Amino acid sequence: MKKGVTIKDIARKLNMSISTVSKALNNDSSISVLTKERVNQLAKAWNYIPNEAARHFKLNKSFTIGLIIPNLLDQFYVLAIDGVEAIAEKEKYNVILSQSHEDVCNEEKITNVMIRNRVDGVIVAITKNTVDMQQFEKLISIGIPVVCISREPRNASFNYVSSNNLEGAYKATDFLIKKGHRRIGHIMGPESMKTSQVRLEGYKQALQKNKIAIDPDLIKVIDFTYKSISAAMKEFMKLKAPPTAIFTFKNYITLDAIDFLKRKYPVKLDSIEFVGFGNLPLLHYLDHKPIASIEESSYEMGEVAARLLLQMINEENGNYKKIAQHIQIPCKLVVHK
Repeated sequence: MKKGVTIKDIARKLNMSISTVSKALNNDSSISVLTKERVNQLAKAWNYIPNEAARHFKLNKSFTIGLIIPNLLDQFYVLAIDGVEAIAEKEKYNVILSQSHEDVCNEEKITNVMIRNRVDGVIVAITKNTVDMQQFEKLISIGIPVVCISREPRNASFNYVSSNNLEGAYKATDFLIKKGHRRIGHIMGPESMKTSQVRLEGYKQALQKNKIAIDPDLIKVIDFTYKSISAAMKEFMKLKAPPTAIFTFKNYITLDAIDFLKRKYPVKLDSIEFVGFGNLPLLHYLDHKPIASIEESSYEMGEVAARLLLQMINEENGNYKKIAQHIQIPCKLVVHK
């Protein structure tokens, strides 16, 4: 039999209409069991593969969603990807995955690729430098819905799914206070990120509630690079009264901070306690790790984002453009033994 068997070939062989064969292959209840058996047996014998492109064209859908993340090396995003793919697979959607590498120009190029590939929707963890959401507004303007994940955009008109950053930061700082610490440092993410500002606010609220003065010297801004993290730790160590505990934006920062102490201030290694966002699976295998982590449930975040995006894709009359949904996944503190 020739390559690329079509429904027309099967219909001609069985002396049936193309419509009957199509319905039989799709298990339509109006077709008899005998007819379904004959059609499916021949389809199997001839290695018939459905023409998805034709079906997609007919439905005006590609059954593909785009997923843009900063970096695949971050286990947080790997787990979120798993969550997105689990929901997409159930709904028979494919996922196109791209990395921005925290580069705004890359992010824009990727969105243009998504448009050319006619994706039905996009889930994105915006870069640390993304302030202007124009490229994503462009997607929405041509009928491609967008859901932001993990990092909240400053533009409240966008749909997003994130952890409850204020709650998580408060829990982390309050935990350290209850451990007896009064000199608690905070290594925050880039100031341009809304998530950085929200986590900083949670840190401040915990200090204020416990009547601890906010010391600007104990707050350091970094850009996620090892160099900036080392510089922040060096400044902490030079203080007259260095912090006895540090709350970090995320635990990859914690690991770099611990490494800095190992190399430059080994005597301080066991006297400074850390808590950071991200209960990473790799922490289980480390000798030196944070005393606790804020669990963000990134797999669940991916699932929720995918469900929301698919709901938006299936919405009629573009209602998704009118009311943005802001979904926050509760955080919990996980203490490491």
